[in-house]
Amino acid sequence: MNRRFLLAAGLLWPATALAHSSRAGDIAIGHAWALPSGASRDGQVFFPLLNMGKTAEALISTRCDAAAFVELRRNARYDDPPEQQFDLPPKTPLAMRPAALHLRLVGLNSPLVLGQRFPLILDFLNAGESEMSVYVEATPGT
Repeated sequence: MNRRFLLAAGLLWPATALAHSSRAGDIAIGHAWALPSGASRDGQVFFPLLNMGKTAEALISTRCDAAAFVELRRNARYDDPPEQQFDLPPKTPLAMRPAALHLRLVGLNSPLVLGQRFPLILDFLNAGESEMSVYVEATPGT
């Protein structure tokens, strides 16, 4: 592995988040966190992904009981259509962050409040499903 890859992967998984990471096949899934939603009926979820395999992979859908449905979003603009999938090329980290790649929880059942946790199911093209816990935080790891 080259040095740049190791550096990028290390930046995606800070030491404080290691306890909340998981795997789905060859996909490493970092700490998942959501911003508090306040009065909004929508929420945002973020986490890093890394395809550690040798073949391309993709996150093709997600779902959770906390919202009516979940969209894969490239940016924070509501007028842009959601993505069909997030491609995961081999050995290339995919970071999610506010105003960039993220999951949008549409039609929240109740507001997301600091300290709350809720389950989220990810569905990958080849690796299948993986359930994870999402932590509501002001910033990751807090």
